[in-house]
Amino acid sequence: MNQFIAGSMISGEADPDAHEFTVTEIKSIPTHSVWDTRQVEDVYELLTRVINSGQDSLVISTGMLPLLLNRTEIEKLQAELSSILALIR
Repeated sequence: MNQFIAGSMISGEADPDAHEFTVTEIKSIPTHSVWDTRQVEDVYELLTRVINSGQDSLVISTGMLPLLLNRTEIEKLQAELSSILALIR
């Protein structure tokens, strides 16, 4: 059964059977993208590397719109992706 996730940084629908997450918003910006487990893991690992390196910001792209994430937002997004991974693995 699909589960809707409404986080402060990322929102969408988790499909545990298909091992996918359909992203509908990032940082309150509407978007649409389907990520499989590996893609969610890749983003999670990137955020972990950024946090561990001590960087204070990161630019991500939601289609054609680049978004700047500050350190707090990076940490929130990483935590939300961890919860999503627990649902779709």
